[in-house]
Amino acid sequence: MFIDTEGKSPKPEDEESSKEKLLVETIGRLYDYSAHRSLKRMLAKIAPDDLARILEALTRSHSAGVFCDIQEKEVAAEVLKLVSPELREHLLTELPPAVLSELVLYLTPEDLTDLLGALDETQRDRLLAILPKDDQEDVENLLRHAPDTAGGIMTTDVFSLPLDTPVEDAIQAIRSREEQDTVFYLYVTGFGGRLEGVISLRQLLLAPPNARLEELMNTQTIKVTTDTKQEAVARLVDKHNLLALPVVDADGVLVGAVTVDNVLDVIQSETTKEMLRMAGTSESEILTHSPFRIARIRLPWLLAAFGGGLAATGVIEHFEGILAKVLALSAFLPVIMGMAGNVGVQSATVAVRGLATGAIDLHHTGRFLFKELRVGAILGALYGSSLALFGYFVHHSLQLGQVVGLTIFGNMTGAAVLAVVLPMMFHRLKIDPAIATGPFVTTAIDVLGVLNYFAIATAIYGLN
Repeated sequence: MFIDTEGKSPKPEDEESSKEKLLVETIGRLYDYSAHRSLKRMLAKIAPDDLARILEALTRSHSAGVFCDIQEKEVAAEVLKLVSPELREHLLTELPPAVLSELVLYLTPEDLTDLLGALDETQRDRLLAILPKDDQEDVENLLRHAPDTAGGIMTTDVFSLPLDTPVEDAIQAIRSREEQDTVFYLYVTGFGGRLEGVISLRQLLLAPPNARLEELMNTQTIKVTTDTKQEAVARLVDKHNLLALPVVDADGVLVGAVTVDNVLDVIQSETTKEMLRMAGTSESEILTHSPFRIARIRLPWLLAAFGGGLAATGVIEHFEGILAKVLALSAFLPVIMGMAGNVGVQSATVAVRGLATGAIDLHHTGRFLFKELRVGAILGALYGSSLALFGYFVHHSLQLGQVVGLTIFGNMTGAAVLAVVLPMMFHRLKIDPAIATGPFVTTAIDVLGVLNYFAIATAIYGLN
């Protein structure tokens, strides 16, 4: 094994980085020497995701030329989808029409729509002119819809059959399809292509051959319109565990379907945004904003926590008499405030996430609240008992053990309830729970937790 000068084995990631750098340099030299035959053989051995990284590392003057030497056009189409939007736009602008005309044959209308969305009108018209007529119509229809709506992310290659189709004919029609991987459900249409119902493939296979689709279909179809926001589409797919969701126009005519792979990125993106917004920040500020701009964005949300801290300080000052007589109470303040805050953050995260994905709605408030109440009570009882025993044995005080034990129990139970009630309340008031919940839950738990602590201490120690 090779040992470096410091006596340490090179890390695997360092080796991978060195290999990739050497590969980029070699490909660049082969292109400079016009050794296209050798370059084509080398590119044929590299996976699409690795090719995308290599093209990103090359200079812009080399990337389009190297891309043209990718022999397998299906691989080239995959690489085009994997590269950054900036490089993709450069390639679409620089590639010769002959290469583009071959390449677009391996891209679906949905992929082409995504690619064209980043181009200006002149470049878009140039690429559209290369497409076959059927694909042109599909792409132009998709481009009419905003990219963040169901119409913008749907596939137009949706399988449907008329109401009066016999089961036997329907099965034969599915078998004759060239791309059967897109058939998740059989959609049933009526007059003018209006969506009337849906049938699962399992239900279709088990049905009598002579039965007609209208006798089997489920008329309570979950569907969306072309202008439905992609976040709402993602919530429906996630909530109902669907593989595909039909899309209809304003007249109820079936125009496409959103498949689960179309919304996976949306679900992940929305989850990230919700978590960042709970912290009063955003992904864009992390990447692009200056420190002063980031500070200005976060300032209002931190102000709520700052105000809550001042309020908690006021509560402590009000009870300074009991603190002076029972100094041990101050030693438990960090754990009492911290444990309640942690439970609150956990419950709030579950509530906000559930509201964002549609897994929880206002009709579930009572059931969800009762569940979190029980969770908080169980955790509070466990940690309250532990802290009570610690206070009794370490400080030799039964009263101190009672105070800290009851406080932890009450605070953790109350925090779980509060962290559910506040997001639900914000949601009902049309205030984004992801933005408002974090600061207000933390502040409320701190103030009420400290107040509860000293109220219990005053009652048990019998001090005024």
